[in-house]
Amino acid sequence: MPKKPKVRFGSAGIPHQCKGGSLAAIECSRNLGLGAMELEFVRGVKLKEENAKKLKTASEKFNIRLSAHAPYWVNCCTKDKTKQETTKRNLFAAAEACSWAGARVAVFHPGYYQGKTSKECFNLLKARFEELKEKMDKNKITGVKLGAETVGKKSQYGSLNECIELHQKIPEIMLVIDFAHVHARGDWRFKAEEDYAKFFNHIENKLPGYLKDFHAHFSCIEYSEKGEKSHLPLEGKNEPPYKSLMKVLAEQGYSGVIISESPMLEFDALKMQKEYLKHL
Repeated sequence: MPKKPKVRFGSAGIPHQCKGGSLAAIECSRNLGLGAMELEFVRGVKLKEENAKKLKTASEKFNIRLSAHAPYWVNCCTKDKTKQETTKRNLFAAAEACSWAGARVAVFHPGYYQGKTSKECFNLLKARFEELKEKMDKNKITGVKLGAETVGKKSQYGSLNECIELHQKIPEIMLVIDFAHVHARGDWRFKAEEDYAKFFNHIENKLPGYLKDFHAHFSCIEYSEKGEKSHLPLEGKNEPPYKSLMKVLAEQGYSGVIISESPMLEFDALKMQKEYLKHL
């Protein structure tokens, strides 16, 4: 008897084949055979409480696990007071919307070095999150994590180990693995099964238990010596390879969510899922 799948696959935003908004896309994602969907707040959080609660009801009915992506202009490493307030406001809005919608994580890009050291960035981010936690507690927002996504450019704060440190030291933050970004930045090169296996061993050693319910993004990627340039579909010789990742995930029994950020969205999410199921 085949093992029960432990990894859910979904699209970053509304699947190409789905008509209407996010609410309709939840049922559509289920009809396509997917198990997750990421709400896109990248250009601002505009979701009202009434509509968010409808998303929660639909996600429970159709067994779709929701997450969200916070606005792109979040920068937790800035020293500019106005930008600090903008960052805190956007992170709070994303967390609040996730709470209403029943989404467990709001993914964000930690920030930019802009001449600062990694330690300086960490301290600035920690200060923002102390302020954010106070506001979240005051508004009784619980059950939501802010997901520090591994970033793809060397100018950005948010390497694999920096995001692991954020997860370890700030309770409101969880690591979000973007395999394409990790690969493009050069934090970890993925070429074969053994590369993914060693990567997961590294994660498990640093964050015991994380792989029982991880959150991740996947696509292939074009990159240069400075890091990512653009996301690519899962085809041909595009890097990093997805088939070896699916095999390791299935054989090791890890659990979590993988969101497709490929230009082919749900088509590549379904491609990953099909490959994953082959190895169960």
